[in-house]
Amino acid sequence: MDDGRDRERAGHERSREGTHGSGGWGLMGVFAALVGALVVFGLLAGWMWVQQRESVESALAAARLNELAPSKPIAEVTAAVAAMKLVTVEIDTKVRVQRGEASWRGDVVATVEYPVRLSYGVDLSKLSVADGAFSPLSGMYIIRVPRPMRIATEIQSERVPPEVKTGWLRLRSMAGEYYVSQARKDAPRVASDLELMPQDALEVERRTIEQVEQLVKRIVGEGAKVHVRFMDEVAVAGGA
Repeated sequence: MDDGRDRERAGHERSREGTHGSGGWGLMGVFAALVGALVVFGLLAGWMWVQQRESVESALAAARLNELAPSKPIAEVTAAVAAMKLVTVEIDTKVRVQRGEASWRGDVVATVEYPVRLSYGVDLSKLSVADGAFSPLSGMYIIRVPRPMRIATEIQSERVPPEVKTGWLRLRSMAGEYYVSQARKDAPRVASDLELMPQDALEVERRTIEQVEQLVKRIVGEGAKVHVRFMDEVAVAGGA
């Protein structure tokens, strides 16, 4: 009888051990499934974050490209500038002409002075696409134009009475008036040969560039950055 009870008790103990072992393996399976789900979720979240970041960066890059792109094609800009034909600048100056003669009877010198208006122009009609550019780095339109050339010389009305100096044996009414007329006759030629003072030449170039810049801004927008330079100038770093 004791042997039977011992066998029955041993069978109950083995049954309890088997039950405890299968329960442990079940918990481990649930834990492993949970860890696997978290790993999959983490990978999916990471992939979605990378995709979102790439989309944002692409959108920002596209926005930057749009900001750097010219508001108008450079071919359209140069064609519009060329259609203006001519830009002019006027400089007011004066010409002084002396004529006379040296003689044993006494010298005679006659001087006349005239205000002169010099007109300088830039021919824009031959501008081509190659004379314009757009710098994405600076967002600036760059236009090359010829240097201004004189296109007209206009002598104004005489404002200062002529000066006449005659020697002691010279009659002002005869010798003086003769050389005054000679000086007046030569005034147009002298005015045509007149060369600008350095500061006046710089002023012509400055006002020419200013006018072309304003012209381009009226085409592409007043807020645009525009740089105008002459065709014989060497380009500096940055495309300007």
